[in-house]
Amino acid sequence: MGQKKIMQNILQWLFTKYLELIDRTVQIEWHEENTYGDSQIFGFWHEDSFFMNLVLEKLSRKTTPVDVIVTADARGNYIEHMIKKCGGSALRVPDGYRAFAALKKIVQDSYESTHSIAVALDGPLGPRHEPKKLAFYLSEHAEEEFVGISLSYSSCIRLTRRWDKYVIPLPFTRVSVAVKNYGVVLKSAIPELPVDAQFVQGVRPLLRGV
Repeated sequence: MGQKKIMQNILQWLFTKYLELIDRTVQIEWHEENTYGDSQIFGFWHEDSFFMNLVLEKLSRKTTPVDVIVTADARGNYIEHMIKKCGGSALRVPDGYRAFAALKKIVQDSYESTHSIAVALDGPLGPRHEPKKLAFYLSEHAEEEFVGISLSYSSCIRLTRRWDKYVIPLPFTRVSVAVKNYGVVLKSAIPELPVDAQFVQGVRPLLRGV
């Protein structure tokens, strides 16, 4: 086994064990305006990718299984590993124009299956908090409701040198999760999306706890 592969395995183990620690110690406060049951398109900000593994794992218990769109390059290997550890599956999609064929297949499959799809709105490389059209393309062409997910943390580490200011929550933190249904959204009519759960209007607290 090459040195690069060994390092990859070590990092994957560390990420997974830390996520397990967060899962055991975090307190989640849910704020939801959504009816679950049918397949939907979930959108979140790239900076929240780490904790979204737990959010999507818990949402999958309320709705259909959730597939997460992940970049096809090496950066997606770590993400796919954590998604699988949380009981989900990854859809590997190339960046740029090469994504078209893969997306076409995803839309076709969505007609034939009952899986929801999750995607980082400003991923994989930003700009930060500027949503790309991918989630809304899927919502429009698959005729499925778009559900925005915003998070806020009582205590976290934010990697400010990264383009997305990636968030790593600390143990025993409190995380607010706002889930808001926007209905079927056209890629030509993207709504204004909150970047923090505290600024989501019209959602009500439903549940405390992990």
